[in-house]
Amino acid sequence: MGVLGVVWCLLQLLAVSAFGRMDLIAWLEHDGLLAPDQLRWFQAHATTLTLLMLISSVLFLAACWGFFKRREWGRRGLIIFLVLVALANVAALPLINIMFDTLQAMVPADLLASPGAHDLRVQLRAGRWFSLLSAGAAAIGLAALHAWLVVKLQRPQVRALFH
Repeated sequence: MGVLGVVWCLLQLLAVSAFGRMDLIAWLEHDGLLAPDQLRWFQAHATTLTLLMLISSVLFLAACWGFFKRREWGRRGLIIFLVLVALANVAALPLINIMFDTLQAMVPADLLASPGAHDLRVQLRAGRWFSLLSAGAAAIGLAALHAWLVVKLQRPQVRALFH
């Protein structure tokens, strides 16, 4: 997974540099769509965010390599990543609401005033709840799995394997 993370981040850096030449905000506004502040922030910080993801992927790869080589720092690093990923999954759940609020804000006002707007609002509301419930269940399931792995990695029999 660490190798895939590094490769993904490198490809994402290429995409960010390509998108850096395109003004996505102007493209949206040209089509009459409102570009929300969150999208403006992500566009302004895309390179920094991608570099942070690349650094974390390299650190994860190093921790996995240390774990594979049965180094104590690798075991501890893997435990730290398991806990951080579980916390990040739960902490990211409010972003789903922000995403749907942003999506609704991007819908032109004349469309929201049209007769079919009620159906659109119902679909957005249903999508929001489905996304929240499915992402919440996944976050809780992964947190439970990660907690189980952390407990297993803390057992004396496992700790004795690392030096």
